[in-house]
Amino acid sequence: MKPFHVRSIVALSFGLLLIPFQVAHAALYRAGDTVQNFSLVNRATGNPVQLTDFGGKIVVLDWFAWWCPFCQAAAPQLYTGIDEWYATRGGNPGGIPVVHVGVNLQPGQESQTQNFVTRAKLDLVLQDFNRAVAGRIAANGQPIFAIINGVTNSPSHKPWELLYSRLGYGETSFPVAEFRTAIDAVQAARVAPAPATLSLPQIDSNGRFTIQVAGEAGRSYRLESTSDLVEWTTEETFTLTGTTSVLRTGSAASGTGRLFRVVTP
Repeated sequence: MKPFHVRSIVALSFGLLLIPFQVAHAALYRAGDTVQNFSLVNRATGNPVQLTDFGGKIVVLDWFAWWCPFCQAAAPQLYTGIDEWYATRGGNPGGIPVVHVGVNLQPGQESQTQNFVTRAKLDLVLQDFNRAVAGRIAANGQPIFAIINGVTNSPSHKPWELLYSRLGYGETSFPVAEFRTAIDAVQAARVAPAPATLSLPQIDSNGRFTIQVAGEAGRSYRLESTSDLVEWTTEETFTLTGTTSVLRTGSAASGTGRLFRVVTP
């Protein structure tokens, strides 16, 4: 057998061995997916930083290499369009803080990377040299951008949901408006209504029993009563104009033997 044929067989076998490895790669995240927690090293301190450290915030991840012209062009627009924009407004329209995190893809060349970090005014820079996280957002290239919701109990989005991702930077313009649209769509977490308290029923001079309710001003409540703790009857629905309200619910006789509670509709 000629050596040429042997080399051909070996090359074919090697190619077949590569196929399972390629299939084993994790799929890219898409908008709407939940991003699994990860850990990257803080460039300044060497300490690990996890995605979950940004709980309660919207995090904008920005993968860069100092020599990349598109990364250099994007940096000042990110600073003015994201960092300064939300800092001066106290977060997004729901009051959720927005944090911009740079992620360095270039190992070594520390002085050049530091010059980039300084010019870009990045407060926090993580390291992702082997693209362990970047590779879940885009297969290759840079800059890479990902916006992730870190708010729990938001009525609009899941915690750690990928809101938006993008590979690359336009020739002369940067999609800051697209970034802000994704960021601004996240609604603040639902706040549980303040529990209301009831006083013991009192009989007034007109022979009617009254109940005083204390709760959160501006919140709507419903007063209910029962005689068996199974079936509850609505006595009155009301909104507190202050922190307390006095309710007159009926004659003293009608309240005999009944128990009362106040709930949020």
